Amino acid sequence: MIISARVRARIAALNITQSELARRVGVTQGAIAKLANNDPNGSSYLHKLARELGTTAEYLTGETEDPQEGSPPVPQLSADQRELLELYNAMDDASRRSLMHVARSMGGEPLRASESAFA
Repeated sequence: MIISARVRARIAALNITQSELARRVGVTQGAIAKLANNDPNGSSYLHKLARELGTTAEYLTGETEDPQEGSPPVPQLSADQRELLELYNAMDDASRRSLMHVARSMGGEPLRASESAFA
């Protein structure tokens, strides 16, 4: 199936995990895994998925061959944002979780149940 192959390819190209993509889209990691493994029942969030993968639903479904055709422009990051992203990418998983906990608390988001013990 075209969708699953292209979803896997875009995840790899962006160097993100299925879990991270699921968080961004607002679905479970299992939903992303099903879609990446040829389950055809993922169309209800295909546009959100495409946006997070930096492409379009048309590309994921095989209507076009160019992943950039019609996709929104890549947002430009400031020097501070790029540095923060580079530092985040260099961290291990435990450090990333800790940083996200701090960032969410500073941003005014309520703590998630998984963060209550500051994993």
